[in-house]
Amino acid sequence: MMTAMLAITTVLALAAAVYFFLRERKLRAGLSQNEEEAKKREASQAQVIHTTKLASLGQMVAGVAHEINTPLGFVKSNVEVVSDLISEYEAAVTKVMTGVDLLLSLDASMVDRAKAAIQKARIELARATTLNEARELLEDSAEGLKQMSSLVLNLKGFARVDRDGMDTIDLNDSIRSALTIAGHQLRDRIQVVQELGDVPKVKCMPSQINQVFLNMITNAAQAMDDEGKLTIRSVAKPNVVEVSFEDTGHGIPDDVLPKIFDPFFTTKPVGEGTGLGLSIVHKIIQGHGGAIRVKSQVGKGTTFFVELPIAQKPAAKAA
Repeated sequence: MMTAMLAITTVLALAAAVYFFLRERKLRAGLSQNEEEAKKREASQAQVIHTTKLASLGQMVAGVAHEINTPLGFVKSNVEVVSDLISEYEAAVTKVMTGVDLLLSLDASMVDRAKAAIQKARIELARATTLNEARELLEDSAEGLKQMSSLVLNLKGFARVDRDGMDTIDLNDSIRSALTIAGHQLRDRIQVVQELGDVPKVKCMPSQINQVFLNMITNAAQAMDDEGKLTIRSVAKPNVVEVSFEDTGHGIPDDVLPKIFDPFFTTKPVGEGTGLGLSIVHKIIQGHGGAIRVKSQVGKGTTFFVELPIAQKPAAKAA
């Protein structure tokens, strides 16, 4: 009897061991499959995010190309006009010099006639506005070249969207750079008000923060159809610098507001947005130890608040 009970117990133990072994293997297989699916999903999302960044960069470059093309066009036109004006002035100088040469070669009886011709040419030359016009055109051209130079300098901060270098920067400079790059979306349509305070510097990845600010400005511009007002403020708060972007656009409905930072969520028509803009912004700000929040009222507008930690000054070494 004891032998039979022992045999039964052994069989049950073996059966239980096999059951738990098979169950554990099944669970591990399930976990492995879930991990594989999660990795594939993350890889897919990373690819879409990378593609979105490239698309944003392409749109930005196209906008900058448009901004550069305008001053480049009138610089080219001014140079051509100045060339024509110089030719006209050379012709007037040639008349005077011809008269001088004639005067030097004539006898006394022809001097008075030559003098009259030179005087007439001199008066025409004195009345000519050619040089003043050329000078004004060159000044306009210099201003156009200055605008192009500013655009190129500001573009440098956006040129490498994935640069990993940390730096200590003034966020007001980043705001101005982003406004310059987004100028083609704002000009003649959006009134921009800058209320930038005296703020301490922030340690961050400048290219990423520039991307955040450009995204905020672009979103605000798109939220205002025909015209509107964008107010950008920067203020120092305890341990952080807060930058806010307030627009007078449509506003965001209450049922949509909690979803705006979710990946792939968008209210734009199909083909016009991936829903990654604010998701990437949120990820960047969190990665910098900061925070982003939003306040909106339908029909009134929206305000985004971005907070970034103030760069800590290195502790003074003991003497």
